[in-house]
Amino acid sequence: MVWGGVHLRASRSGASFIALLWKDKIMTQIVTKMFKDAEIDAQIVKVNGAAMSLQQKIHNVAVSILKVWHDEKGVEGAALKAVARINALQDASPYHTRAFSVWVGMMLPLEWAAENKVWFGDVNGVLTGKMFIAARDLPFWKASPPPQAQPFIMADELQRILDKAVKRAEDPKDGDVVDVAAFKHLRDAIKVFNAVVE
Repeated sequence: MVWGGVHLRASRSGASFIALLWKDKIMTQIVTKMFKDAEIDAQIVKVNGAAMSLQQKIHNVAVSILKVWHDEKGVEGAALKAVARINALQDASPYHTRAFSVWVGMMLPLEWAAENKVWFGDVNGVLTGKMFIAARDLPFWKASPPPQAQPFIMADELQRILDKAVKRAEDPKDGDVVDVAAFKHLRDAIKVFNAVVE
């Protein structure tokens, strides 16, 4: 069965289902708009507002999906439709996927299919009032706060690789092949990256 571009497959027994999302890869051209110095601070405020607005919109849509599922008790296909929508919503904003998936796992009677990377559950699954209220009252970003920033510093990473290679050259193991001439290239690259930062 296909619902809203989402392929749904029920098991032979009808006891469970898997919602499979077929994602089309769409190539888009990236256009970068540049802001003037006087506009940048205002744009940062707008980005913050847009991010908060998007989080709230995702929560509003998720809770709406759950409300429809809850209210359609006994309606055939209600659980299928709800789970397909939850999967589609989770994939709609990749930067919120992790936190949203934690929330779904905490709040809903669903299981994760790691192979297909989708949620699934009982085809006749019912969302209780208590589950709905708990999910409504705990937004996904509070259930799973964003991780700390972990910047990638190229010079530090190259230094780590160089240190590891030098240590290996000083105490080689059987079968190790260490190209000592490459050390110079790594040191040169580290100097370049450090000069850019300074």
